[in-house]
Amino acid sequence: MSFLSLYRKYRPENFNDLIGQDQVKITLKNALKNDRVAHAYLFAGPRGTGKTSTAKVFAKSLNCANPSAEFEPCGECNSCQRIEKGNSLDVIEIDAASNRGIDEIRELREKVKFYPGEGQYKVYIIDEVHMLTKGAFNALLKTLEEPPESVVFILATTEPHEVITTIMSRCQRFDFTLLTLSDLKKRLQYIAEAEGYEIDREALDILARSARGGMRDAISLLDQAISFSDGRLSADEISRMLGRIDKSDLKEFLLYLSREQSQQALQLLNKQLDSGLGIERFSEELIEYCRELLLIKECGIDSGILEYSRSYLEEIASVAANLSTKKITRIIDEFASLKQKLRSSARPRLQLEISVIKLSSRGSSGSSLEARLSELEFKLDNFLTGNDSSDFKQKIKTKKSAAQMETVNQPESINKAEQKTAEEQKESENLEQKNEQKNEQKSEQKNEQKPTVAGSQNDDKIAQEETTAQKEVSDETVSQSDNSGGAVSLQKVKENWARVLKEIRQLDVSVQALLREGAPTAVEGKTIIIAFPESKKFHYKGASSNQAMVARVLRNTLNEAVEIEFQLGAKKKITDQPIDQPAVSSQVESDEVDLVEDFNSEKDEPASQSTDLSDQAGELDIESLARIFSGEIIEVDQSILENRGGN
Repeated sequence: MSFLSLYRKYRPENFNDLIGQDQVKITLKNALKNDRVAHAYLFAGPRGTGKTSTAKVFAKSLNCANPSAEFEPCGECNSCQRIEKGNSLDVIEIDAASNRGIDEIRELREKVKFYPGEGQYKVYIIDEVHMLTKGAFNALLKTLEEPPESVVFILATTEPHEVITTIMSRCQRFDFTLLTLSDLKKRLQYIAEAEGYEIDREALDILARSARGGMRDAISLLDQAISFSDGRLSADEISRMLGRIDKSDLKEFLLYLSREQSQQALQLLNKQLDSGLGIERFSEELIEYCRELLLIKECGIDSGILEYSRSYLEEIASVAANLSTKKITRIIDEFASLKQKLRSSARPRLQLEISVIKLSSRGSSGSSLEARLSELEFKLDNFLTGNDSSDFKQKIKTKKSAAQMETVNQPESINKAEQKTAEEQKESENLEQKNEQKNEQKSEQKNEQKPTVAGSQNDDKIAQEETTAQKEVSDETVSQSDNSGGAVSLQKVKENWARVLKEIRQLDVSVQALLREGAPTAVEGKTIIIAFPESKKFHYKGASSNQAMVARVLRNTLNEAVEIEFQLGAKKKITDQPIDQPAVSSQVESDEVDLVEDFNSEKDEPASQSTDLSDQAGELDIESLARIFSGEIIEVDQSILENRGGN
């Protein structure tokens, strides 16, 4: 007898032999038990997940002469034997990839009318049904919807989205899923022992991962491995057979990347490529290995996410301890994007080398320190428990951030002891200087502007460790400006108002036109008052609706955390003159100030005096008012208004 492939030799003969797909098995067995067999089924799922095997087992159960109590086919009757050998007249298998035309479907429609020859049902198994043409699908519709009582259709496909909806709506759909690693390894172990071969647990891991969830692929790889080896199947032989990269080489490559040793990384890469390894295969292997490192680093060895041997998990954990999570995710992102570039690149090897150089030269000068701290955190996650461990890990993170700041701000020639001494001296000088400034301030300014030191020494120490020398100088400058009397001066706001209007014009010219009618008149703490005249109520409302944008531009221009407030009326010093335009003369400014001061002084006096003031203001002619406020007199054509009113 000629050689028979293992995936054909160990094809499932009953429902118990089907690996995985429990939801499908339970539904089909209950349909047989309750006599609820449908006229059409659609089996959809990836390749090698048991669609055709399940269809044959179901067909055997339908026509078995002596089914068991659980409706399993006996495998011994004449019908079961013929179906198993593939020469049954009642089970017709059709390959839709080669019989996809309308003529083949018309022939099928004619044969459907005949009754079964031996069993109770005539079963049509149409494999890769999505390959049928649209005309063939339409020809199958009526027969599929109302077949003879003794006919059952089983359609199998790996592309269910390509099956037309009118066909799918006439079938009961079963979705087959990829098999788990544990299911694959159990089946491979059973077949290897049945064939008389010994196989290592690590070798089972490699075969199961390489199959990517397909049972037929896994059994085919096992068949190939048996032919490659002589008796015992070891992990090294199977890795060599599959052309996979040795894990030690991947580990060494990742360490070169983490240490920013681009030359060594490129040399190792060149060695792998010269040995015949493809660039895409190298990228896939590295991404898969980084995924394992990431899961072990985040979830631990005992999480059960990775179904590998204990020794392999411990080996992965030792590698993950030397790499930070950020570095691993960066490598995965870079090589994932590299796979997209390789599809359209004329020089794929150059793209790979550029990615390696990016990954090995992007880190900071403190990457070695970060790796050591990352290793310490990983060990703490695995061996420490309780509140004490969380507090201790928080301290480690605080020290980590402080060490990173020292690495950035201090020269490389200074050792750790000298850095610590210089930092402590700087802290003491800073505290003394701030205490002297604090004693010179008034009591009210102490309460408002200076934080208390008592009761928060630990917090101050942590904050001072993270503060650079440049930031301390800026803090002293701000403290001196606070002692002088105000956070933001009105003069500074006026000097920068023209810039503010210019920036707002670039964002929204309509808002700039509204703001030109107002002006900053006062500063209260961190709040800038922008006032509009009574006659500019429209401009006031429009500016108020865009207050957030104006405040943002003011903060960026002044470099201060300020707020704004819009006011309507002569509550402050108000002019109709835009702030970015020069005044007509100093005399106009003085007249304006006098009028505003008179108005402010008279608004609280009796009504009679206020009336006298308004009378005096009424005596001023319109030309004088326009000159004082730098205004413009616009003449109104009454005829236009009359015509508009008439219309």
